[in-house]
Amino acid sequence: MVVPLSQLNAGEQAQVVWIASEPDTARRLTDLGFAPQEPVTCVIKGPDRCMSAYQIRDSVIALRAANAAEILVKLSS
Repeated sequence: MVVPLSQLNAGEQAQVVWIASEPDTARRLTDLGFAPQEPVTCVIKGPDRCMSAYQIRDSVIALRAANAAEILVKLSS
């Protein structure tokens, strides 16, 4: 099932499928490691769910919910 990254709860894992954003934003997110086929884990959700932190490669990256919603992921089974 493919969902926006912003829908992952803390501890859930997925695999990046596509970045559905403007080219400059997509390039920035790809440079941060959010590239197709990359595994990603939601580490923590902010109290108001406006920001979340994600483990990608060897880094933890904080993203606004709007940016995370543009990253489509396939849930791990």
